[in-house]
Amino acid sequence: MLSAFIVLFSVGLVMAALLTVGKKVFEIEKNEKLEALIDIMPGANCGGCGYPGCSGYASALCEGRAKPNLCPPGGANLVQAIGEVLGIEVEAGEKMVALVACAGGDEESPLRNEYSGISDCRAAHALNGGPKSCTFGCLGMGSCITACAFDAINKTSNGLVVVDNEKCTGCKACVEACPRDVIKMVPYSATVHVLCNNPQKAKAVKAVCTVGCTGCKICTKQSKALVVDDALAVVDHSNNIEISAETALSCPQGSIFDGRKYSIVGWVEEKKTREDFEKRSIEFKEEDKKRKAEARAKAKEKADAAQKEGDKQ
Repeated sequence: MLSAFIVLFSVGLVMAALLTVGKKVFEIEKNEKLEALIDIMPGANCGGCGYPGCSGYASALCEGRAKPNLCPPGGANLVQAIGEVLGIEVEAGEKMVALVACAGGDEESPLRNEYSGISDCRAAHALNGGPKSCTFGCLGMGSCITACAFDAINKTSNGLVVVDNEKCTGCKACVEACPRDVIKMVPYSATVHVLCNNPQKAKAVKAVCTVGCTGCKICTKQSKALVVDDALAVVDHSNNIEISAETALSCPQGSIFDGRKYSIVGWVEEKKTREDFEKRSIEFKEEDKKRKAEARAKAKEKADAAQKEGDKQ
């Protein structure tokens, strides 16, 4: 009886020892990967990945619960490094950055009443929609600036905010902080944008902003990359269609920003930039009108010639 107990006890000890050793071996392997992932994280702890900080994202990656391309601050280099640590093939995709889809500053969309509360967009918006004439536009009180951990958002002199694409990591903290959904995520390489967030009809838009999109669809005739969603024109970035300079110049309201020609800061707050655009826009429209008149004249001439030829026969 005693010998059987000793045998069972010995077997139990051996099994416990084996389990302990096995657990340690696997834990070491797992922890090495986890530590390697934590080491390559940017340390921003911005939450843009959807997990509680960089260590939380690293744990999720190690356990196979997260994709390797969810860290905006890390970018393509981090995606590649994660793939090397995990031993998998990865695809980074293009960097996404924030865009404030509004160019209606103090002059273009003046205040409808005086606001004396705290300087916070969410607080102002909660109070009867805020003091701005356009209840869809940027309030410019800086909730997004406070939310941005990378100093990528700055306030302009005319009551708006703009994003520095070089500093923006695409963490979306500003998107979540904005009570009006004015901030959109767009591809880093995108240069042409409709800077308006007002989905109302033309009459309502014109009543509150001089540079708001009226949904006239003229831009859609210039480029297939522009589509009108309800009464608001937007750029469809999914089709990678090159957008001509004439697309922005054709807009009657000047709602389309072309980053190939102007800086975003100049566009929203410098009068000389707008004056230059308006001059170019007038020249384009005059030339376009002339081209269309010539095309109609040629078409008529061709039709008349065909008619005469038909009469002869």
